[in-house]
Amino acid sequence: MPPFSIPAFRRSPILSAVALLLAPFLLVAGLHADEIPDSVAEYSSTLSNLMKSHGRESLEPVFEAGMKTTARLQAVLPSLTEAQYQQVQHEMQGFVVVRHLGEHSLVRPNVSFFKSLAKKKGTKADRAFFDIYEQTEPDGNGEFPAYVRAEPNRETGCTMFAGKKLGDLYRGWLTFRTANPDAYANEAQGETDAIENELESGICSCDSADATATGLQSFVDTFPNLPMTPKIKARIATIRSGTSSFRFDCKA
Repeated sequence: MPPFSIPAFRRSPILSAVALLLAPFLLVAGLHADEIPDSVAEYSSTLSNLMKSHGRESLEPVFEAGMKTTARLQAVLPSLTEAQYQQVQHEMQGFVVVRHLGEHSLVRPNVSFFKSLAKKKGTKADRAFFDIYEQTEPDGNGEFPAYVRAEPNRETGCTMFAGKKLGDLYRGWLTFRTANPDAYANEAQGETDAIENELESGICSCDSADATATGLQSFVDTFPNLPMTPKIKARIATIRSGTSSFRFDCKA
């Protein structure tokens, strides 16, 4: 897979946005495939300083330093030597760093690590953030959020519109942002934007037409006054009338 390509369905919204934004700049800068990005050492140093500190402080600078390097590192990961690869894995403690020769690589947060760290050294906002982040971007679902069912190839997936998962996660992020308006603003915005995008535009549904419509209706009933609610209602109507662009029981 080319260094900056994005899987056919989607990756984590934060990682995808960062990758798309940084890709052209990395190409212009001429980042060589055998170089470890400087941001890896910067993240390692930031995490080390936090570990040595006394008392509680925000984990946000550490987390953002790690997220800053994900796209750059993922781009060069397949070309690193084995020694460099092991070095990166050591320095990127708190992140999953995996490469498969001939396949795409993966760099993403180890949410369990950060959740545990938040309990030991973080603030109330850190603990709240990693609670809802773990629900949305669980460690066990690879590079996909919880509302996406990955296909066996792990590069594509379908959206689980049935049930209340999308609505529950959306409510969780709204609750977090209301209680902590200045904490993890970029990440929280990215997650809510991703959910809204699936509700408004997603067409690859894991579920049947009836289950998809019922799931969308559940969201509308929970959030009747959102600006996007009329569009979701219109999507439900097209499903009921058989004119929807959805692919049901979808294999991405």
